[in-house]
Amino acid sequence: MAMHSKSYEPPDWDKRYREGFYNGKLDPHELLVRHRGFIRPGGLVVDIAMGTGRDILFLAKEGFRAYGFDRSDEAVKIAGDSAHGRGLDLTIVRGDANYLPFKAGIADGVIVFYFLIREMMPELVAMLKPGGTLIYETYLVRQNMVDQPRNPAFLLNDGELRSRLDSLDVIFYEEGIFDLDGKRRAIARFVGRKS
Repeated sequence: MAMHSKSYEPPDWDKRYREGFYNGKLDPHELLVRHRGFIRPGGLVVDIAMGTGRDILFLAKEGFRAYGFDRSDEAVKIAGDSAHGRGLDLTIVRGDANYLPFKAGIADGVIVFYFLIREMMPELVAMLKPGGTLIYETYLVRQNMVDQPRNPAFLLNDGELRSRLDSLDVIFYEEGIFDLDGKRRAIARFVGRKS
């Protein structure tokens, strides 16, 4: 019997945002809320693949200098409208994460939620100032056992996130299957500081 491999079409992010796929997810990620105190107060924080801006809006409200980055025009518009409607001052940049426009040593914090390009991880670390903090949370390969199939190229193996960020001093790390935002998620969660 012939085996058929699952074909993974890349999502049309603009369409997803236009159709309200991410509506209702307004609260910041719990990992960020719990560990934001490790980022220098008032410091510059870059949110890679910010989506609708739930985390960057929270950080701006908390007094951080906030930079959001996403490739979707719709996500950038939604986040910008939300910031304007709340009177928040932040910078939103539209661009491809394969070509990050940020200089080395610029950020007091970098945050990444549910986005993975392995090749950019050294660049994320390089963006941090000494003492800067990286907060990262994304799916493990095990997610395909608890949810719809996802492209395995964008899923981490067990232990991979920690090993790829081993140049940082670990503040917090866990991986497993958790109930988050009303869904079961197989994820790795990392908080680390640059020496």
